[in-house]
Amino acid sequence: MTHGIAVGGPKRGMMSEMNVVPLIDVLLVLLVIFMIIPHRQTGLKAEIPQPAPPAPRQPVEPDIVVIQGLDGGSLKINEQAVTWEALRG
Repeated sequence: MTHGIAVGGPKRGMMSEMNVVPLIDVLLVLLVIFMIIPHRQTGLKAEIPQPAPPAPRQPVEPDIVVIQGLDGGSLKINEQAVTWEALRG
């Protein structure tokens, strides 16, 4: 750092004062650099996981089959009326 020397003055002695002008120049350059840098940086794109689309519901076939033979010769399979002709062999 440079020091300025003031000669003369009321006391007629040497005074030593620090020259702060170069420090202010460096400070201004750093300020400009730190103001510009964040605007040019780009981070990674963050994507939030999206919920999965609902799966189409498929009818669940019951594990238990209930066959009812009713009066008059009618049939019911799992509470649904069925004719004798609709039965498979």
